[in-house]
Amino acid sequence: MMKKYLLVALLVFCQIAAFGEGKVYTRRARLEDFPSRTTRIVLTGQEVFNVVLKEEISSRWMVSPYEFCSVADYNRDKFTDLYYFVRFTFDNDFTYMTLTKGGDPDNENQLKQGFDVVSIPIAPALMTGGDELVYLPAYIDIMQEYITRAMESEKVAYRGLKGITSKPVGPIYTDRQQTIAAFLAGDAFANAKVEIISSSSKKRIQMIISTDTHELRGIKKLK
Repeated sequence: MMKKYLLVALLVFCQIAAFGEGKVYTRRARLEDFPSRTTRIVLTGQEVFNVVLKEEISSRWMVSPYEFCSVADYNRDKFTDLYYFVRFTFDNDFTYMTLTKGGDPDNENQLKQGFDVVSIPIAPALMTGGDELVYLPAYIDIMQEYITRAMESEKVAYRGLKGITSKPVGPIYTDRQQTIAAFLAGDAFANAKVEIISSSSKKRIQMIISTDTHELRGIKKLK
């Protein structure tokens, strides 16, 4: 309950500041230019993954213009506000598919500042799991669902992935082979529990994803 009140207070503060000085903008306002910007898909150093990524983006990405680029291109252009980027980031435990708004984070105009919009866990660190290729279509659809709803709802924009979760409809598969088969078949009215386990610690991330529409039904981190 306390988190809910803090979120409401934050939203009110940001809206008052935006109208009062014109310098502080809500997260949703900072995403309004997304449909008119080109999203650059940053390819990785893994050729097999890149082939699948290109195929799935080409057939699924519908929320903005897009093009593919290299890591060198991203490093060169990341401080310009002409692009958004889908890139693959890492910490000690997991790999994430991250949507980043290009721009200088120190720009006085907040609308031109760069920041990470949302990060979806997809694999253990350095993509050592293998299952990310199976679930990549779902991760792409989840990212598109988030950005679409974040542009419409301040609550979603601030809550991140938890802001787009919904109650599962139908059975939830938990066995790894069963979940993979269900995803590949696109089973209707079913859900899969996708678990990503860190290779360097006991940390785990569990997501429940519908196997046909790729809607995110739940996400939680376990230590």
